[in-house]
Amino acid sequence: MGETDDEAPAASVIVPVYNDPDGIDRTLSAVTDQTVPASEYEVLAVDNGSTDGTRAVIEDYCRRYPDLVDLVVADEVQGSYAARNAGIERARGEVFAFVDADAGVERTWLASVLDATETADYVGCDVRIDEPLSAGPVVAYNHVAEFTVERDLRRDQFAPTCCLAVRRRVVEDVGPFDERFRSSGDVEFGRRVHAAGFETAYEPSVPVYHPARSGRELIEKYVRIGRGIEQRQRLYPERFEQRPLVDWRALLPTVSPGKLQNSAESVQSDVDADLSLPTLAVFYLLDQLLVLATTAGRLAERVDPSEDRIDSAGRRVDASGCRV
Repeated sequence: MGETDDEAPAASVIVPVYNDPDGIDRTLSAVTDQTVPASEYEVLAVDNGSTDGTRAVIEDYCRRYPDLVDLVVADEVQGSYAARNAGIERARGEVFAFVDADAGVERTWLASVLDATETADYVGCDVRIDEPLSAGPVVAYNHVAEFTVERDLRRDQFAPTCCLAVRRRVVEDVGPFDERFRSSGDVEFGRRVHAAGFETAYEPSVPVYHPARSGRELIEKYVRIGRGIEQRQRLYPERFEQRPLVDWRALLPTVSPGKLQNSAESVQSDVDADLSLPTLAVFYLLDQLLVLATTAGRLAERVDPSEDRIDSAGRRVDASGCRV
């Protein structure tokens, strides 16, 4: 990690990115326009080996904000956790605020993050979907199922890295992310933080705005999640319960009018809105597809472990990119 000194900023905003010029433009536009004075924070845009115009976008922000934005090149290992670790290595702030390229934040976001980390060492913020609930059933599914940060912190002791802030002392104590992970690196890191006894908190008043994932992107995400489940069981068997490879009860659910009604009522309660029967049917189908995608990811990870993938230059490769 970068050395701190008397002139070190209060916060380091770390934004990993891979092949997403529009996304990094959106995020850098937001994080360079904060109510916190520019002298009190730094923005580290970590390019994870992009092959398009992403780096040019970052370089433009470096020219426009020479005392605020820095480009960090991290292309030895292509993977989101390796990119975040590269940002941590360069960071000088006392608080590390992680946000995904393609996410938006309000002008008061960083000030609110700094307030939250006064009383907690590890803070998960609220994630809100950009598109309205009425934009279609897949978007509605994103609203209901995609970013359950409060539940994740309470049940699984982690917050996703797209909305995470941690104090420097946390990383100094437990170490950075395990960059071997394709997915679930945030889970493993959060469990380490929890086990070390640091104060964790969910902060619903600090929103991060995230685009809704398409059906294809959801399936790709859950394939990665499946790989992550296998990785954490293989890499940390003492800390993660072994799961059966195939959960036949999930793959072949018992469908009954009563079960479907209970599921529909639960979904309606979660979103506090009346959803149409076709929308609820899409929810049900997506649930089943994502169970299959998770199982496919687990099978793929058993056949071809992520940390064993080597490219022609001798570098370990995780082609999942930075949006996890």
